[in-house]
Amino acid sequence: MPLVPITTLVEFISRALAAAGIPPDDASQVAALMAEADARGGDAHGVFRLPQYVKQIQSGAVNPRPNIRVLNDLAGPALVDGDNAIGHLVMKRATTLAIEKARECGVAWVGTRRSNHAGPAQLYPRMIAAQNMIGLYFCVGNTNLVPPWGGTEVLLSTNPIAISVPGFRHPTITLDMATY
Repeated sequence: MPLVPITTLVEFISRALAAAGIPPDDASQVAALMAEADARGGDAHGVFRLPQYVKQIQSGAVNPRPNIRVLNDLAGPALVDGDNAIGHLVMKRATTLAIEKARECGVAWVGTRRSNHAGPAQLYPRMIAAQNMIGLYFCVGNTNLVPPWGGTEVLLSTNPIAISVPGFRHPTITLDMATY
């Protein structure tokens, strides 16, 4: 399989999302996160998802021009309404807000609603760890994908959890897992 430079991949994804109706700046942000997913080994969450995202945008299942806004904004906690945007934009906004709040309060908890698939969970706590903070990410999946142990009917979702802890003398440690 040929190797593709990350900048080429980001440009390709960005152009495809913009052609589907995502504003160019938003498309670039999402493309960078999708390419990072591929670069970090999250192949099922990078460019692989592009056709699915484009179909969701074109069908109206995802809002290409959302009004992502902060609700219930308190000192440490907040709630971000994603306006049914592509999840990468919602999670990046929530993560940026969490970093700002943690700088002010020492800790922050930012929830999201009305969002969509946001790629691999590890992207967001890694952003926090890059700021020398511990990042935690918890998500409730909305699609039943797996049966309970011993069962045959799919009743459970994968509920991603990711944790990233900065290393001061050693590299950052990140755990990204789906649970059910």
